[in-house]
Amino acid sequence: MASDNNLQFIREKIYEIRNAVMYSMSNGLVKIPNNIVSVVKVDEDGQLWFVCTAPAQRVEECEAVFPARLLFYKKGKFFHIEVSGKATIVKDAQQTDASLPAGTDDPAQPVLLKMSMMNVEYTSVAENREKGKLEVMLENGYKWMLRNLAIPRHEKSVFSKLHQTHTS
Repeated sequence: MASDNNLQFIREKIYEIRNAVMYSMSNGLVKIPNNIVSVVKVDEDGQLWFVCTAPAQRVEECEAVFPARLLFYKKGKFFHIEVSGKATIVKDAQQTDASLPAGTDDPAQPVLLKMSMMNVEYTSVAENREKGKLEVMLENGYKWMLRNLAIPRHEKSVFSKLHQTHTS
């Protein structure tokens, strides 16, 4: 089977950041709240496996399948990723393989979710772009003006002038 280069690229970038903010886009009454999640893995089928903290209510009361959006951002990285799709709460240990933690009913345990990535947006920010000749000239002119041009300073306070004009 041929490997998908786009999936490999997205997988590497997601592993580089590892944590994301999850927004539950569900309209249900009981849902998993917005949360900070940690990525466990991205499998070959394009499923994104991640864990989040358990909600205040029981996990069984939450909507099992819901639309979600993950925002991957890390200070110092010159890119960010936004992933959206259908997230599913993983309860059945047979669905997972040995490398993933199984979903449990213990409220202290994190909740395991998997997401079918429907839409992935990768945005790269320019690190150090070179300045154009016009930008360099404007910057140098501005620096020269700051060094050489002085604003005249008056000995008397401005308030005394205001007082004189007001009384006249």
